[in-house]
Amino acid sequence: MNRTRNITFPSMRRTLGGVLLALVLPLGVASAQERGGIIYVASDTPPVGLDPHIAIAYSSLAAYEHVYETLFRYDADMNLVPALAVSVEQPDDVTYVFKLREGVVFHNGEVMDANAVKFSFDRILDPNTASPRGSTFETIESVTVIDDYTVEIKVKEPFPAFLTLISATNYAAIVSPRAVEEHGDLQRVAIGTGPFRLVKYETGARIVYERFDDYWDEGKPYVDGLEFTFTRDETTRIAALRRGAVQIGWVREPRLASLLKDEPHLNIQQAAPIRHQRLFMRTDQPPFDNVLVRQALSVATDRDEIIKTILLGYGTLSASVPPGVPPYAVPADEVGSLPYQQYDPERAKKLLAEAGYPDGFEFTLLSSPHGFDYITTAEVLQQQWSKVGIKVNIESVDWGAALSRWRKGAFTAFLIANAWAPDPSNYVEMFHSQSDSNYYGHNDPKLDELLDQQATVVNLEKRTQLWREIQAYIAETAPALYLYGMTPRYEVVNVAVEGYRFMPNASRSYLREAWLKK
Repeated sequence: MNRTRNITFPSMRRTLGGVLLALVLPLGVASAQERGGIIYVASDTPPVGLDPHIAIAYSSLAAYEHVYETLFRYDADMNLVPALAVSVEQPDDVTYVFKLREGVVFHNGEVMDANAVKFSFDRILDPNTASPRGSTFETIESVTVIDDYTVEIKVKEPFPAFLTLISATNYAAIVSPRAVEEHGDLQRVAIGTGPFRLVKYETGARIVYERFDDYWDEGKPYVDGLEFTFTRDETTRIAALRRGAVQIGWVREPRLASLLKDEPHLNIQQAAPIRHQRLFMRTDQPPFDNVLVRQALSVATDRDEIIKTILLGYGTLSASVPPGVPPYAVPADEVGSLPYQQYDPERAKKLLAEAGYPDGFEFTLLSSPHGFDYITTAEVLQQQWSKVGIKVNIESVDWGAALSRWRKGAFTAFLIANAWAPDPSNYVEMFHSQSDSNYYGHNDPKLDELLDQQATVVNLEKRTQLWREIQAYIAETAPALYLYGMTPRYEVVNVAVEGYRFMPNASRSYLREAWLKK
């Protein structure tokens, strides 16, 4: 018989490794917070939509994470702490009872209560919503309102990732039922319970937020508002940071970040290496339906050369779970021992001949200039693979079009990096044959079985071992190629900004804690 137990949230430091790596020491903490002012932020990519149940891309998350909240959230050291829920109890392995925070309202004045929580989870699970997270939470059996501020969620089987997943805003944000009723989807509006209220969204150019005066965390935020501007050009953002036109901005290129480390009015904070570059293939279509072809591509790839050429050495080898996600990730210095990870063009030619392509083949690789390393990486791959007779035609389209085609499966191969994910399963769930995010037609019964198995293993040691097996199998069957791991952003912060922490998962949600020195 299971006893009711209060959940003590484990530290996530083991999950994300070294919490904050800094090129310069992180910002100090002032003795007292000062109120007022606007923090100006330079970002690279505008959101592709604002609905947290639909638009799950990092560019969208970076826009709506200031507006929406979850039942629990991550603190600056990646520990789970209460947010819209004040506690959770687990009467048995499949039941979670959340006690909600009272007195919380949405930006439209609607009360945040148990009905809003149930509505949000039901909306994610509703096929009509077409949420990419629908398959993630398909193990939820029921969401029941116990009273105005108590919600019970039952899952069909033990779900070790449940609490970490529902604490991520682009997985389980709590939305206003009234806002959905009035607007349908929430792609152009944002009405949450968060510290900032969306005032204006100029598509592709600017987002303006103001402090939500009725925010439940009394006294916060300290600033009057935020203003985000978007420019993909790194040098433009750097110039704005140098002259003080913006107080916060990130750069992606290690070379450019290093140029700013000696600026006396700027500090640099760095996220963990939780981003990795991936090449996906339609494994249900020729030539990539042949595992030998995929293995040939893998051994025809000189990953070390890519790291040296594109990242100037500021990167690591990566398996299908990036190296910044221990204990589950294969350490970077062990990735080379996984199947088909060693560069061997002669072996690639033999595999191609065995697969029926002795003279190679030709295909189109879809990508976008969205990231500094997307097209350049594609060009290095193009050159490397030409040595074994494979001709690559690079198709570069804008980011919105690339994402649209990706989700429709309208590609042969697609190069795209990832953002942080709260659980290792989120890095590879797209390979499950039943996943809503399986845009690749991949169908591997053994991999399905392994992914299903890890989803119910609660013991950390056993689950870690299973994840090592999964990553070795993915390396062997190569449904995607994993090229390198790196930090997703270098956050450059003016010394006038106090109390701000750029989180290991590259979140800026700690702007709710920031203030400006007068």
